[in-house]
Amino acid sequence: MELKTGSPVFPGYPTPIVHTWTTIKEHGYYSNLLQLVEHTGTHVDSPAHFIEGAPTIDKVPLERFMGKGIVVDATGLGPKAPITREFLEKALRVKGVGKGWAVLIMTGYDSKAGTPEWFNHPGLDDSGAKYLAELEINAVGIDAPSIDQPPFPGHKNLLPRGIVIFENLTNLKELVGKEFTFYGFPLRIANGSASPVRALAVLE
Repeated sequence: MELKTGSPVFPGYPTPIVHTWTTIKEHGYYSNLLQLVEHTGTHVDSPAHFIEGAPTIDKVPLERFMGKGIVVDATGLGPKAPITREFLEKALRVKGVGKGWAVLIMTGYDSKAGTPEWFNHPGLDDSGAKYLAELEINAVGIDAPSIDQPPFPGHKNLLPRGIVIFENLTNLKELVGKEFTFYGFPLRIANGSASPVRALAVLE
């Protein structure tokens, strides 16, 4: 998701601002001032986001932010539908998904960003989150503002296991059925709960 002034954010967060600070015409060089919460746009959550005393974004090993990737197509699920263990087992078991992988969930809700429907996305329920945690993957990502709905079973099951969470991904449709390696490295924000990322996939 593009980071710009007015980009949509999760309820309770301030709207981001990208403000021109210097210009070539006036100062001889161009720069912008950024004001945003760490969880703005495409970003990755550290375990510290939900777990007191857990590693912050600057303390998570870099290898956690990458892995062999797979896209799970959840576009057929309804508003706020649970993404369950049964649903994920059917999508992943035959693919050999396991330790070190990155599981990316496509809901299609990236196209609804900024609308009231954006927050009605499907999300992991307790069973689905526990199943992914058992696989010992590196990361889970979704093309929606959160991987779950309150009371946030996805965050509470994955982050204690050191599994990082990517939110507001885009263009996952281009990766469906393809083999790729996913990368989404964070900024090294001291004691950060999360960081914006430029996520990418390298096709194999």
